[in-house]
Amino acid sequence: MEHFGIPVQTFQGAQVPKACNRKRAYFYLGVNPLDNWLLLVCIHGRTVQEDFRFCATRNHTQDSSVYYKKHGNFIRIVNHANGLNISAPFLPESRNHRLQTHSGPYRFCVYGQQESGLFRLQYGNMNYILSTEAKGFLCSFSVSGEPSQNGSTSDLHSVSYAYNKGYHNKSLPNSSAYKIIFHDNGSADRKSSLQVCEVEKELERAAAGLENPISGRRNRSGTSYHYLQRLDTYLGKMDFKEDNRILGEGPRLRAHVWKVKPNKTLAIHSKLEENKEVHGFDVTLPSVLFALPRGRKQGDQKVVLMEVSSQNQTLFQPRQNSSWILGGMVFGISVADRQVSGLPKEQRVALTFWHNRLLKNATPQCAFWDTSANGGQAGFWNTSGSEVKAGWNRTICLWDHLTFFAVLMTSSPDLDYIHKNYLTVITYFGCILSALASFFTVCFFLCSRKNERDNIVHIHMNLLWAIFLLDVSFLIAVPLSATENDMACKAGAMFLHFGLLACLTWMGIEGYSLYRLVIDVFDFSTRNFLLKLCLVGWGLPLFLVIMILAVDQSSYGPYSIKVYETSDKYTNATICWITNKHINSCLNLGFLSVVLLFNTIMLAAMVRVILKLRHRDYHQWQYAVMLLGLSCVLGIPWGLAFFSFTFGTFKLAALYLFTIINSFQGFLIFLWYLAKMVQARRSVSAQLMSSNSAKLHSSSSML
Repeated sequence: MEHFGIPVQTFQGAQVPKACNRKRAYFYLGVNPLDNWLLLVCIHGRTVQEDFRFCATRNHTQDSSVYYKKHGNFIRIVNHANGLNISAPFLPESRNHRLQTHSGPYRFCVYGQQESGLFRLQYGNMNYILSTEAKGFLCSFSVSGEPSQNGSTSDLHSVSYAYNKGYHNKSLPNSSAYKIIFHDNGSADRKSSLQVCEVEKELERAAAGLENPISGRRNRSGTSYHYLQRLDTYLGKMDFKEDNRILGEGPRLRAHVWKVKPNKTLAIHSKLEENKEVHGFDVTLPSVLFALPRGRKQGDQKVVLMEVSSQNQTLFQPRQNSSWILGGMVFGISVADRQVSGLPKEQRVALTFWHNRLLKNATPQCAFWDTSANGGQAGFWNTSGSEVKAGWNRTICLWDHLTFFAVLMTSSPDLDYIHKNYLTVITYFGCILSALASFFTVCFFLCSRKNERDNIVHIHMNLLWAIFLLDVSFLIAVPLSATENDMACKAGAMFLHFGLLACLTWMGIEGYSLYRLVIDVFDFSTRNFLLKLCLVGWGLPLFLVIMILAVDQSSYGPYSIKVYETSDKYTNATICWITNKHINSCLNLGFLSVVLLFNTIMLAAMVRVILKLRHRDYHQWQYAVMLLGLSCVLGIPWGLAFFSFTFGTFKLAALYLFTIINSFQGFLIFLWYLAKMVQARRSVSAQLMSSNSAKLHSSSSML
C-alpha cells in the first residue's frame, strides 16, 4: 500500500510510512480525529527520539492481547501466556489491543516521549498508542526486574532499556515482570551531567518565566535572569551524542550547544531569514577559549549560545526611551565551566549581525548585559569595552569576554547642549524684543485709536496682546520651575498654556476676519460683533485651561526636556508646562492643525483676490511685504512645529527657523504695522499735495 508514493506499513487503526524506519519521514495518519496525532517527525534526516525505551523479546505461543490501565506512579510490564499487562500513571487511549495471531518470538518495545506526551507499544510490525498524556514524567528513573522461576516460559529475553534520547543503553537480566520507577535522584544543580529531557524541562521553565514573570515578586526581571543563568548551567552539563544540539523552537527562547575539540576555532553561522529585521548572525570564537589548562584531561568542551527575544518582557530593556534592541534579539554565549574575560585584542570574540538598512538617525552600539552593580535590578546595558564595526547591512561587535550581548540602537541626539544654548539665547532675545514691540504697538494704538478708522486693527491689537502674554509667561515659566513652590509652577504653567491657546485662537480669528474683509467686504464697525470675537478669543482658552485643571490638577507642573551632551549622557532642562503628553499632543497640536489649515485656505483666497485687484502703481516688494505680514498675522510659520517630528539636520534646521520666526512674531507684526502706517501717511500726504497743487493752479488761472 502507498500513501503519496511512500510505502506504508499497517498501524493499529492507522498507517505509518515505512520510510520512517529509514529515518526520512514518520507520520501517524489516523482515520478519526484522535488518530490525527503527529507520532514522530523526521526533521533533516533524523527522527525525533524518545526519552526512554524498553525493549524485550517475547515468546508468542497463543492468542494474546495487551492490557493497559492507569495505576500508580511507575510503569510496570508483566508478561503472561495470554498477553502483556502494562500499567502506567498516564490516562489510557484504549485499554485492550489484540496482538498478532502467528506464534513465535516477537520483539516489542515500549516508548515514552516527553515532549509530545506519547506512550506507545511496538509489537513486531504493529504499533499501539497506549496514552497521549505522558507529559511531565521525570527524566530520572530506574528499571528493575522482579524475581521469577528459572526457565519460566513467561520470561522476557534480550531485555534492554535506553534513556536520554538513546544516549545511554543498558541490558537487564531475563524476567517476567519489570518495574520502571520515576524518581528525583538529586538536584540537577548538583549533578555533573544531565539528560536532554531534564534540560528541555528547564528551558520550558525559563521560557515561561520570560513570558509570564512570577507575580508578587518585586524584581520580575531579576527572576527571569535567574532562570537564564540556571539554564546556561544546565546546557553546559547536557549529555548528547551529536556534535551539536538545538533545543526550543518557540519565539521566546532557543538554545544551541556545540562540542568543540581542544585548541580549535568555532565558527557559527545561523540560517538567514530575510523577513526579519535581523536576518541572521555569525559568531567566531577563538581557539584560545578552548585551550586546555594544565592538569585537565583531554576532552570536548561545550559552547552554549542562547537566543532570547526581548520583546514584550521586562528583562533586557534599555533604560533610555530613545534606545531599543536591534531586532529584539539578545544572544548569550558561554563556555561550560569557564569564566571568559580579558581576551587579547587579536583573540576577541566576534559577533556579526546581518540586518536591514539602518535608519539615518539611529546609531548602533554593541552592548553587554552588566550585572556587576545592578542596584537592586537584574542589570543594565553597558556599551563600554567593545569595538563596533558598522556597515549598511551588518554590524560587527568585538568582545574580550562572554555574557549576554545585543546591538543597542540609539537615536542620534537631535538637540545637544550646544544647540540648546544657541536656541535658548535666540528664544529669550526674541521673546523680550517681541514682548516689548507688542506692548509698544498696543500702547501706541490705544493712544491714537480715536484717529483710527480701520476697526479690524482692533483684532490685530488683541493678537499682539495674546503674543505679549505668551512671551511673558514663557519668560517666567523657566525660572519658576527652579523653585520648590509647586503651586507657583502650576500657576506659571497654566498662564503659559492660556497664552498659547489665546494666541492660536486670535490667529484663527484673524484669518476669519481678513477673509470677511477682503472677500465679503464685511463692515466691522458693529461694536457687538467685536465683543463676540473677544469673548471667543479670550473665553475659549480660559475655559479649556479651567477644564483641564478641574479634571486633573497634576496636568500642570514641572516638565523635563532631555538635553544630550553625548549619545548616552544627558541633562534635564525643566520648564513649568503641561505634564500630560496626551493633552499636549491632542489638544495643542490638534488646535494648531485646525488653525493652520483654516488660515492657509483663507490666505490662499485673499492672495488670489489681491493679485486680481492690484494697482499698477504698486511695486512687487510692496506685495511681498503684504504677504509676509499676512503670513505672520495668520501664524503660518507655526507650521514648522510639525517638522520637529522629523530627524537629523532637517529637524535641527526646522527648530532654528521655528524659534527665530515665532520668537520674533510680535516684533515682525510691529514692523508690518509700522510699514502700513508709513504707507498710509505717505498716501495721505500725496493726496494733500495733489489737492494743494490743484488749488494753486486754480488760483493762478484766476489771476
